[in-house]
Order: sequence, then C-alpha cells, then structure tokens
Amino acid sequence: MAELRTELLVEYVDEQTPEQAPPFAGVERGSRRRKRQRNLLAVATVVAVATVATVVTQDVQRGAEPAAPAGTPTLGVLDDGPPPAQFKFGNTLMLLQKEIPVTAVRPVPGSPSVLQVEAPRSGGPGEGCYPHTMVRILDQDATKARIAAYRYVVAPDEPDGGECSKAQTGPVKVELDLRTAIGTRRIIAGTTGDRVLLN
Repeated sequence: MAELRTELLVEYVDEQTPEQAPPFAGVERGSRRRKRQRNLLAVATVVAVATVATVVTQDVQRGAEPAAPAGTPTLGVLDDGPPPAQFKFGNTLMLLQKEIPVTAVRPVPGSPSVLQVEAPRSGGPGEGCYPHTMVRILDQDATKARIAAYRYVVAPDEPDGGECSKAQTGPVKVELDLRTAIGTRRIIAGTTGDRVLLN
C-alpha cells in the first residue's frame, strides 16, 4: 500500500514539474520585481507616517498657541457663550481677569429683547479708556436666560496710551440683546447658582 502512494506521488510530481527549469534570467527578474515592490511599499509607508506625524504635530502646536484675539466686541455678535480669553480693542490687547457680579438688570423701554445690565466698576486706572466689562449670554430658553459679567484688563506689555474719557462713577451699564423678547423669562446671573434678577 505504501508503494502505491509513493508511485502516485511521484507520478503527480512528474506531471506538475516541467521538463526544464525556467531560465535563470526570468527568475532573477521576478525576484527583483518583488524586491522593488517591497521597497516601494516601505517608502510609501514611511512617507504616510511622516505626513500624519507632521499634521498631528502642527495641530498640537496650533492648539498650544493662544488663539488670535477677537476684534472689538460688537453688540449681538460676540455676546453668546463663554467669554473670550482676550480681544483687541483697537490696537490694545485686553485680557480676561475674572467674572464679576451682576448687580441689576432692567428691560430697555421700547426694546423688548434688550436688557440693561449693571455691574460694579473696578475703579482701576484707565477704566474710561477701554471696555473693561463684558456681559455674555451663557444659556437661554423659553423660560429663562443665564447671563454673566466679566472684567478685562489691559495686557501687561501694552503701552499705556489712548485717549481716556474722564473718570466715571457708579455701576457699569451694558446693554445686552437676548434677540428674543424677554417676556416673563427669569434672568439668572452668574455661571453658577440661581440668583434671579428679573421676573
């Protein structure tokens, strides 16, 4: 039985094996072609990895750099969401210092969506020169609106200059457009808590 298997195996190998081996030049060309394909694949992989690494590094560096300062705050444009960390007022760079309390809000007569928001003054130098107080709409829906006031200071490396108006007294008053009628909505002050100032 073992002889029969051996004979069948020999017969099969004879049928599958050509009479002559292929010429060496053909084998060599095939080997070079496969080697070239492996090298090209390796180079393409290295280039792809380097490209991805460069893009990721640039994105991380961009994220680490401070964002370009926004321009001068404009009513109804830059008053939604959290306050910017910095903005330019003309050529003067203003930096966010802290959240300050909102002391009062009043509807503006004749403007059903506009609030007059009051906050304390800092009494610091140059407060009449630059917009030191910004009021933001943090969140609003049909029943309430949450607002907060923030104090800004002139960046330390900015030259002291600009034309200053005379010193002002009393609270800072800033108009804030909610863009939908105030109606019976509750106006809540501050990023946390539920201190209701209106309704």
